Amino acid sequence: MKRIWVLLLIVALSAGAKFGYDYFYFDTKNQEEITKPISTVPVTPLVRAIEFPQSSPPLPSDLDVQLALSALGIPAGEADGKWGQRTRQGMCIWRELTGRVQDRNFPIDIERHAIVNTRSIKSLKLPDDFVYGLNVNKTCQSAVWVKDKEKKNFMVTIASTGAPGLDSDSGTFKIGWVVDRWYESIAYPDGWMYRPMFYNRGQAIHGSEYDTWVWWYPASHGCVRMLGKDIDSLWAAGFGVKDTVRVYGQWNPYVSDPKP
Repeated sequence: MKRIWVLLLIVALSAGAKFGYDYFYFDTKNQEEITKPISTVPVTPLVRAIEFPQSSPPLPSDLDVQLALSALGIPAGEADGKWGQRTRQGMCIWRELTGRVQDRNFPIDIERHAIVNTRSIKSLKLPDDFVYGLNVNKTCQSAVWVKDKEKKNFMVTIASTGAPGLDSDSGTFKIGWVVDRWYESIAYPDGWMYRPMFYNRGQAIHGSEYDTWVWWYPASHGCVRMLGKDIDSLWAAGFGVKDTVRVYGQWNPYVSDPKP
């Protein structure tokens, strides 16, 4: 009987050991499966960012361009929304004072935007070869009076140089003598000059009997015609004998405007 109890005890212990082994082995295996890291695959978003086209700023009108040039102190004729020869003069001057190629063509679209975005005369830059004095441009038919050696204070005006065959000489000159009154030309009788300043033999800067004679093209007998008020400004500032006059450029009557 005692042996029977011993056998039963051995069988019970063996069964318990087998159960415990199965239990713990199964549990550990499952635990490893649970704690095993899950590999992740990058997911590409299905929703794309929507890009809305940016609208371009409206094209400045002809009047906008004229008003902008006038605000910069660049003569461009009457601001009436109608472009003409004075507008061409203003465009040529603006190109020179912004480092562009000088011509009298009407502006392309990108230039329209650049002109109206040039908010201050301080943004204009005089070319390095400008002199302290009067700079007369035969290409644009204009003059820039540089009033200080630092080239920060200047005035822009229109001018009319010598007509073909009577061209104003190019070069840098000093004013030799002046006449503070109306003066009749010796070479061209009945040719009256207003307060002339002679810088190159018989060639002078002067006003004319009518400001309308300061054409947009070369029309003088070799002198540099300027508006009467601008001649008065030069005299009032003490501009005169020994001051510098520089004449440069080349007139080109042809233009090539952008197609509408």
